[in-house]
Amino acid sequence: MSTSREDSRAALKALLTTALVGTGLPVKTVTDSKVKTLNGLTPLVSILSAGTLRERATFMGDIPTFELEVQVWVRQADTGWTNAQAEDALDDIESRIAQVYEDNRGGSGFSSLQYADTSIVMEVSVGGKPFYLERIPTIAKLARS
Repeated sequence: MSTSREDSRAALKALLTTALVGTGLPVKTVTDSKVKTLNGLTPLVSILSAGTLRERATFMGDIPTFELEVQVWVRQADTGWTNAQAEDALDDIESRIAQVYEDNRGGSGFSSLQYADTSIVMEVSVGGKPFYLERIPTIAKLARS
């Protein structure tokens, strides 16, 4: 059976949870799917499916390349929290994600784990509340299916 994106999302969720969630770390929640609400979950990192390429590798089977979108959600100014702190948190989270990718490419799970393109930071409103949303296009390539 071919490896699915679900397995790669779950593996990346485990790596990012270890690096981002816990005492002294910047993220409250890491998910491997879209969430229904952001209330009480931010700063949040979501790992979403974006596409697949399966290259034939002769007798070894297919080599899958999964496109994922990693989204970072950070609440803008709120009680006891400034926009400067929110932007600093967004920058810190992105840097830690980049470090996870660097530390885990060529390892046992991913032959390649990298940004597919430039990340995009947007200001969005959800439920009337302002958030920073950073979208990180990601390529997760496995050694084999």
